[in-house]
Formats: sequence, structure tokens, C-alpha cells
Amino acid sequence: MRRIPAHTVICLASLLAACTQKTLSPTTFASQYQPQLDNADVVKPKNCATVAGLDVENGLPNAVVGQRSLQSRAVPAQNISMTGNLAAWVRAGSAEMLRRATLDTHDAKGPRLQLRLDEMAVHENVYVNSGYDARVTLDAALVNARGQVCWHQSVTGQSSNYGDSGAAVNYQETVNHALDRAVMSLVADRGFQEAACRSCRD
Repeated sequence: MRRIPAHTVICLASLLAACTQKTLSPTTFASQYQPQLDNADVVKPKNCATVAGLDVENGLPNAVVGQRSLQSRAVPAQNISMTGNLAAWVRAGSAEMLRRATLDTHDAKGPRLQLRLDEMAVHENVYVNSGYDARVTLDAALVNARGQVCWHQSVTGQSSNYGDSGAAVNYQETVNHALDRAVMSLVADRGFQEAACRSCRD
């Protein structure tokens, strides 16, 4: 096996060190939904699992959704904020995932599906480029025709990404993928399907 000269290794290490970021600032990205879930990960529920409509609210206390940190230096972590109408963002993602799952959301005899964005945790690990991680948690409930909550559960989706540091598109792709997975985990839940099919219907 051919050995790499020591001076070459030192040069490469020096070049890498020169490319690493040395400072960190807070950053903001806009809520902009585009589906990220692979078609192979789409779940098809029972045909009887339908809802009458979709109600969405944002339960986050403020726009801060995570932090970014430097891998190579002990500097304070900085906030990541997500701007825009987050309820509309959740609605767009949920509607798309339910559509892909072929779940009818306009069945007048079905319960209403209520979703609340309860948690979003985003982390960016900055070095030369960045690694991104996101977790999205939704509080999901089915409400029958009498206005009673007949099923309730928390669902979570997680995702990872890699790319240019501080790039809005990388944050968006990561949180969108986590949202897709959260909604699809709801669709796949047997308790949800059973309630939508039977116990939440009058």
C-alpha cells in the first residue's frame, strides 16, 4: 500500500482547519413547505379511516426552534428561528401527507382531525459544512360530531441533513422531512385508524 507523505497530511490538515468556521451568529429561516418523504415511506391506512376535516394550530411559545453550535471551538451556541405562519406550514405538510396516503379528509360522517405543533427542536453542527437534525412533535386528536375528543396521541418525526452552513434550504428540508414523518407516523398508528373507522363515528 502506498503511503501518503507526512508533509501532505499536514498540508491537508492545515487546509481543513483553515476552512472551518471560527465564529457563529444567530440565524433565521422562513417556513416554506416542500414534501421530502420518499414514496416508499408512504403508509396507506384502512379505507374506512377518514376524517371530516383538518384543524391546525401552532403551540410553540416563540419563533426560536433550535440552536447552532461550532464543532471545533468552545463558543456559545446561537439561536435558530423559524419565521412565518407555522400553523399554515403544518397544515400544508399534513394535507400533502394525508393526500399521499389517500386518506379522505372530506368525509362528513367522519371525525375532525385536530393537530397542534407542540415542539420543534433543530440543531446545526457547524464545521466546514454543517450537519442538521430536527424533531417535530404534533399533538393529534380526533373530535366526533358532538365535539368530544374521542382519540388523542402525540406523534413525532425526526430527520437529518447535511450541507452548507446556515443555508435556509437546508433548515427547510430538514424540518419538512421531520414534519412529513410525524404525520405519516400518525397515519400508520393503529389506534388512530381504529378510532377514525369506528369509535369516533356516531
